[in-house]
Amino acid sequence: MLKLKPQPRPALRIGIVTNSTDVFSPRAKDHTEGAAKKLFDRMLKAGKIDSGSLLIGRTFLPHEAMEAADRLTGACVDLIVVVNVGFPNGQVFLTLATNPHLARVPLVVVADPEPSPEEWATNAWCGVIMNNHVAKKIGRTMVPMVGPVDTKEFEDEFERLIRVAGTIKMLRREFIGRIGDAPGGFHSATGDQLAFAAVFGTRVDTVDLTAVMQAYKAGKISGYLGERSFTDADVEATVKEMCDGRTVEAPMEMVEKAARLYHSYRAIIQANGYTSASFRCWPELNEPYLGISSCIAQTLLLTNGEITGAGCEGDWPMTVAHTMGTALSEVAGYCLDWVNYTGGSEIVQLGHCGVGMCGAMAQIPGKCGGPCDTITVHPVLRQAGKSLGPVLIGQFEYGPKTGICLMQKPDGKFSLLSFEGESTPETARGMKYCAADLCVPNYRELNRLVLEHGFPHHLAVATGLHNADLALLCTFLGVEHFAV
Repeated sequence: MLKLKPQPRPALRIGIVTNSTDVFSPRAKDHTEGAAKKLFDRMLKAGKIDSGSLLIGRTFLPHEAMEAADRLTGACVDLIVVVNVGFPNGQVFLTLATNPHLARVPLVVVADPEPSPEEWATNAWCGVIMNNHVAKKIGRTMVPMVGPVDTKEFEDEFERLIRVAGTIKMLRREFIGRIGDAPGGFHSATGDQLAFAAVFGTRVDTVDLTAVMQAYKAGKISGYLGERSFTDADVEATVKEMCDGRTVEAPMEMVEKAARLYHSYRAIIQANGYTSASFRCWPELNEPYLGISSCIAQTLLLTNGEITGAGCEGDWPMTVAHTMGTALSEVAGYCLDWVNYTGGSEIVQLGHCGVGMCGAMAQIPGKCGGPCDTITVHPVLRQAGKSLGPVLIGQFEYGPKTGICLMQKPDGKFSLLSFEGESTPETARGMKYCAADLCVPNYRELNRLVLEHGFPHHLAVATGLHNADLALLCTFLGVEHFAV
């Protein structure tokens, strides 16, 4: 039976550099440095950071800083953490911050507060202020973090840092397969590809729908990485896996076509090395190309962990937000719409046609006809007089969730709106589509922000609560962040 597969972030390679001048308390400096080393070792042992991560001991002289920068560059680190264990040599931070090979690497400066109110032992936080001044003057993003390093609170915040830096690494490897353009009038489902590349590192590659039909008919397709193919036996196996343990109400011919379309998409994605994809899912695939919707095919790609994000209706910018959510929660999220008046109730209704998630749907007896992990025909007639399917509808599994909505502003910069809520059997409204109906207490503010800033009608929904993660992410990327 198909179940949602986890999507772990790529291993993060970090570089920690301790920094201090040869003054103030040796004991206090040794304590902070030792705590940083213990934290580094724990992260390494737990597999939370890559084995190629570096811990560079106390750096003081300017030439030692240059050597540290060379080592960090050679290791291709994804995150730099400068730990001021005492009052620092200001050249160390400046050397790392201005190194051209490290210019886009997230940079953090850490210091403990004074060990006691009576003893001026380190003056380390004064060094953070100095470093922050330099960062602002040279236009280099730097995030300060306050210790004590040897506390559980700091370790939790450091794990957030690892999570966010891993998300940035994932975004910078994003290669979006844009399979067909957005339907007419879907103006938010496109964007400035170079602006996205400059901020997030994402690249977009367009594939015409004729390639989908070629793969569908021939069972093979060629791309940047060579040819990928599938057989009728592969399609039959997928049909069996799709149907196993599920109620199937859609005609079997629809299900078989959906399985073949999944393999067609999969071949295109694998042949080109795409990490996520957007799909022109209507009207051509419904009629006259295949006579089915692409919902289940997209569902299978996400369920099997073959893409990190899927944009319905050709919305490739949304896949960037989708990948953020996937990276932070390490499980695929959903592409949904705002489907009701957001300012009318604390139950914010989010839904879409039929891209449910196999093995990750809630059970709502009495509201959606029994078990919701059901392959069916879409009950909403998007094209008059025609049956659309196959689809997977119902509420996504219950629990805390975060909505993520991304847009490019008229001045070319980006804004991100995130909001936290929870779905429960009591919040579920039972509309017949795939949905996450969330309780959002400050729903009026959410409604105001959506309308005032012009956020798009598509958004990603991620498992878990990630407002704080996204705030840190936006700080590193220079993106304006609104949180509810």
